[in-house]
Amino acid sequence: MPMSNRLKDIIYSWVLRLSVMGWRKRATQKKLLIVRVDEIGDFLLWHNFLKEILAAFPDHTYHFFGNQSWKNLFETFDARTIDKGYWIDKKRFKKEMGYRLGLLRQVYREGYSTVINPTFSRDKRYDDAIVMAAKAPASWGMVSNRETVRAYEKGYDKNLYTHLFDHPVKPVFEFYRNRLFTEFITKKTSQVTGTKINTALLPAFTFDLPQKYFVVFPGSRSRNRIWPAESFVLVSKYLYEQHGWTAVVCGTQSDAEYTRAFCTQYANPFIDLTGKTSLVEMLCLLTKAECLLSVDTGSVHMAAAVGCTVFGIFNGSQYKRFAPYPAEVASNVYAVYPDDIEKELKDENLVHEKYEFVVRVPYSSVKPEKVIHTIYQHYPTLR
Repeated sequence: MPMSNRLKDIIYSWVLRLSVMGWRKRATQKKLLIVRVDEIGDFLLWHNFLKEILAAFPDHTYHFFGNQSWKNLFETFDARTIDKGYWIDKKRFKKEMGYRLGLLRQVYREGYSTVINPTFSRDKRYDDAIVMAAKAPASWGMVSNRETVRAYEKGYDKNLYTHLFDHPVKPVFEFYRNRLFTEFITKKTSQVTGTKINTALLPAFTFDLPQKYFVVFPGSRSRNRIWPAESFVLVSKYLYEQHGWTAVVCGTQSDAEYTRAFCTQYANPFIDLTGKTSLVEMLCLLTKAECLLSVDTGSVHMAAAVGCTVFGIFNGSQYKRFAPYPAEVASNVYAVYPDDIEKELKDENLVHEKYEFVVRVPYSSVKPEKVIHTIYQHYPTLR
């Protein structure tokens, strides 16, 4: 596997060289590029800072390089703040060298004066490759999360950024890291206090749903983050039997394996919306939902952004970076951990030693009875 990764890096390096060779670059202008190509949750924990960052570069043209998977979120809430957007299909960018070359060449030829990469878990193959192609006189970034840097890649980004932010205190909730980075750029105290979005910008609610429902999100982009379907069924059965709430099952087509398993086993009324909602429509659903039941996925951050109560299943990975939510950011996001892990998380030394990065504790270690108890204990309307 390491040899395979090194071979890929060699190929990517040659594609990068080709993207900046033999092509006329526009004269450097007052033009700012922001690069944010990570996942939905990362974007939602950051995007409220975008206006403050742009305001620090007056009289600039603003371009944005984002992830195609959440393009409709950006277009709903932030498109009016920029002049031009690029949207990357990360799978194609990884596998199709012609597609990769074309995007990097466009970035190089723009002649940016400044590039900002507000990502902590930077990646040489994605966001940093775009920064390298831009060759801007000024570039802003963070000292990278060392978990994402392969051993043979150490030092690849030396001198890549002219302004490098470091926050050595860990763990820190990602929203707060984003605020500190914003203040590093703007030299001002940020006025952003949370991740809440302006729900007035959401389209009209068009789904024909019962008055009382909850959202079930059984899938995940990673197979390592799956909670058993039978566990989702038991908790959903509790919500229905105690309060008559209908389960609305959500996920993309890639989650169909998991949503199908839930629907097959669940004996109470449900509505299956697998593959039928855009991200913006998912936000509409969550604004009306009684709660969300989900594993550690972007749906948790989407629900938090619209004020929907969350009961999330976590295994201790990257503890305090993405969960649990600080009460001042979202007071109704409840993270449920395995009993043994919860005990260890009370020890700050163990947190630093074992849970700063991803751990391989099965999500099935969280028992459904514990989730039910958490619901009963913390959600007053369920008593």
